[in-house]
Amino acid sequence: MKRQPKLNHLFAGVAITVASLVSTVRAEQPTEASIVPSNNRPAITSHSPEASLSHLKVREGLEVRLAVAEPDVVDPVSAAWSSDGKLWVVEMSDYPQPKPDQTDRHGRIRVLSDRDSKGRFQKSVTFADGLDFATGVLPWRDGAIVTMAAEIAFLRDQDGDGRMDSQQTWFKGFATDNEQLRANHPKLAPDGYVYVANGLRGGAITAVDPRFDARSTPLKLHGRDFVFDPHGGYWGTVSGNSQYGLTIDGFNRRFGCSNRNPAIESVLSIDVVDRDPFLTPGDATTDVGKSGFESDVHPISNAWTTSNLHAGQFSAACGVTAPGWIIDESSEWLLVCEPTGSLVQRQRLHWANGTWHSEREANEAEWLASSDDWFRAVDLVPDVDGGVLVIDMARAVIEHPQWVPAELKNRPDTWHGNTLGRIWQVHIPNKQIRSARVHDDASAVSAIVSDDLLDRMLASEYLHAHYSADVPPPASIIESLAEQLADSTVAAEPKSRIALLLNRWGLLTAAQHALLLQDKDERVRAIAVKLRQRNRLDGNPVATMPNLLSALDDSALIVRQAALEQVVVSANPAEIDDQLIGRLFHLAMNEHDSPWISKLLTAIPYEFASRMLNTLPKPQPGTSTIPTPIYEGWMRRVAAKDPQRATEVLASWLGSAMPDGGDQTDQATQALAMSMAAAWSKGGGKKASLKVLPQESSDQIAALDTLAASIAVNDKHAAGTRLDAIEWCRNQAAFPEQLRDLVDPNVAPNLRAAAYRALMQRDAEWTQNHVLEHADSISPTDRVAVVTAVRSSTQTATWLLNEIGQGNLPRTFVDPSSMDWFRRHSDANLAKLGRETFAPAGDVLKVMRDYELAAKQIETANVAEGKKLFAQHCANCHRIDDVGHVVGPDISDSRTKTPESLLAAILDPSSAIDASYASYSILTVDGEAVSGLLAGESSDAVTLTLPGGQTRRFERDEIELFRASSVSLMPEGMQRVMNVEQMRNLISYLKRWRY
Repeated sequence: MKRQPKLNHLFAGVAITVASLVSTVRAEQPTEASIVPSNNRPAITSHSPEASLSHLKVREGLEVRLAVAEPDVVDPVSAAWSSDGKLWVVEMSDYPQPKPDQTDRHGRIRVLSDRDSKGRFQKSVTFADGLDFATGVLPWRDGAIVTMAAEIAFLRDQDGDGRMDSQQTWFKGFATDNEQLRANHPKLAPDGYVYVANGLRGGAITAVDPRFDARSTPLKLHGRDFVFDPHGGYWGTVSGNSQYGLTIDGFNRRFGCSNRNPAIESVLSIDVVDRDPFLTPGDATTDVGKSGFESDVHPISNAWTTSNLHAGQFSAACGVTAPGWIIDESSEWLLVCEPTGSLVQRQRLHWANGTWHSEREANEAEWLASSDDWFRAVDLVPDVDGGVLVIDMARAVIEHPQWVPAELKNRPDTWHGNTLGRIWQVHIPNKQIRSARVHDDASAVSAIVSDDLLDRMLASEYLHAHYSADVPPPASIIESLAEQLADSTVAAEPKSRIALLLNRWGLLTAAQHALLLQDKDERVRAIAVKLRQRNRLDGNPVATMPNLLSALDDSALIVRQAALEQVVVSANPAEIDDQLIGRLFHLAMNEHDSPWISKLLTAIPYEFASRMLNTLPKPQPGTSTIPTPIYEGWMRRVAAKDPQRATEVLASWLGSAMPDGGDQTDQATQALAMSMAAAWSKGGGKKASLKVLPQESSDQIAALDTLAASIAVNDKHAAGTRLDAIEWCRNQAAFPEQLRDLVDPNVAPNLRAAAYRALMQRDAEWTQNHVLEHADSISPTDRVAVVTAVRSSTQTATWLLNEIGQGNLPRTFVDPSSMDWFRRHSDANLAKLGRETFAPAGDVLKVMRDYELAAKQIETANVAEGKKLFAQHCANCHRIDDVGHVVGPDISDSRTKTPESLLAAILDPSSAIDASYASYSILTVDGEAVSGLLAGESSDAVTLTLPGGQTRRFERDEIELFRASSVSLMPEGMQRVMNVEQMRNLISYLKRWRY
């Protein structure tokens, strides 16, 4: 996933420290009229707790009050309750990075206690200080498990004075190249294991403490989250790839998040991925909430995003929290922070089609928002009686210097607010706050079935911390928990917690498990199906194969899905029988609309897949059948594990499905045959293996050569089938010349691109001549395909560079990233040719020397004058803040651009433009000439985006000439309309417009 920056610098101001605050703010929903553009709002000069409170707007029916403020907390970034009712808070005063020449560290763990009836914490004690960028805390026994730079450590209070006495490193090797992309949020789940968000950068992890299992090599995270047993022993990876935030509910459901992805569910166990050669860790997770450009946030602050394109969207999502706040029988609440917009958004979670989905509330106002730009909600903690604690870092800047221009990396206001910090509490109005505390065994047993979510969380955490399989609880606790598990009046969520506790200790009986499998609540039944021995993530299933067969017929999809996952990770070839195969076929026929059922079906062990393919039913028009992707998945997996067996299966099936070789076969069967053959090839099938087959079977597969060529050029077949056919043709001994017809403009762009790739590799001479003859009309998509194809060999890459150097192809034929590929090629001769081909022209170099002062000392240039120049000369095609049109590339994010590179782009705009932004010209049959960017192309029409932002569609039959220009739509010769000082002002505006 592409890293997006958290936040840019906003406004600096005066910070006022207060010791107490008793006022509250009631619900006030901002109207549309009050949500005005940021440049119309007055600057806020005070960021005291009182002032900040007055700027908070909360959802109707709720009230926000202060729980604690500086100096009792400073720069809080995360918090967690201990079972004794104290709140442990992580402070990160050194953020975003240590100040210049700073050698010491100021990270702290504070413990807040003595909460009054209004929810204010009266006591704050420093448990540990001098920490190196602590990111998360988990109270544990007589101390706390803390994530910080490169490590997970246990900080222990041995003498009971409330201060850390010893620090034991448990694990090390977590990535540290960026302070805000590090392991964080250690969470003790109801299964008794601690899960840790990897921070996106991962690492190579080793266990330092001997209590943990030894490994011969470091464990690489590679897009996975981390897990370990806090009592010692097991540690490893799990599905998930969370940046900053992690939430786990009573059913052990896990959500993470990243800047552009507010809620990411870890759906599949990581061993599903590890057992399958065609799955990646990303296949085990899914976006629950709408992400990126589909997301929607409504700030009431000066929410300047790093890029204009991210305005009104999540760009710094963190602290996702969904512990199980129930709305009704089918939905729950999810909360997620967006510090860029100074807000917290509430989304409705609901279960549908085998996965959870979350959607923003249908309300113009956010759940909690502030017009104070220094309100920086970064984490959330469940509070008593359904309330929420909001962790507010209270900073002017939450952007890391890695993502700001070099000239701004050490601005003093980067650290403005680093003496502030607040924790806000959101409850129903006038709520009298009680203490949530589990102090002994009896209170834990009572609290685990409480109506209050926080009580249940603290109870299960207390029991996991005090007891283990090696140190089991007293018989009285076991008996009490067993009674609660059997009590039909106990709700599903506490019942799940109890089941996970008993199983963790190895004390869940077969009779109890049988009752869980028959429970009235489908989520309890799913938990029962998914249980592993001692809850170990690498353990054997508690459920037997007869249990799983029964669960595959369960009325609830969540149970069937859980059962299928267990079959995938645990079934062995000896258990393959007609009954199991029948269940799998039934799921494939009737549950393929569920994305996770389909994914799991394709991931079944290859022995199962081979058996399924042997009994593959021929599809019949108008009848329900198994989707082709499932067939393809089975074939790929069999081919990967046993290519010879896959070849035999493919030949056998082709013989029965297409006895005539395919010429007279119906289109549906032809399409399936092509897809199966492509899957066989992608999985590892080789035509060399045909030699060991009977001649008749070998001929069946060889006949696919002719069939593939006919399908590739047949527009009655689906695009996916034709793409498979093109790929098959690419590997034929005799390349079919009819594929040349696919580069016609009337063919769909994706098919043209695939054809270009195949032709450039297998029919190079014809294709090279065609490219030279039609260079002006080849679309950006096709240009990328051609350049990608030529990069596959030094010979074709050299041909392309020579043609550009001789002027037969424009420089814009190659996109900037490919230009860099040529310049940096490992072949010295090709790299030299690349540098020569894409070097600036001599006259440009002269102009650059004349204007080099324009890139100097831009911090003293006139930004206001630069904005005027931008509006006059650039705004027709570019947009920054509220000025201009989005036609050309987004240039609002200038953090990675040096003044020198901006100057070069202005003075020589055609030197390295992306093919997507090359200018295209159309001459209509009526003689009209129009130029613009290519916005869309189909077999029927071409659409251009014109300067000013308008689009225009041209039917193919009204186009006389359609050609690409070798120059950018951006005009050259800006030096003729701007002197050096004006150019310096313009560049200063481009670099400093946000600051």
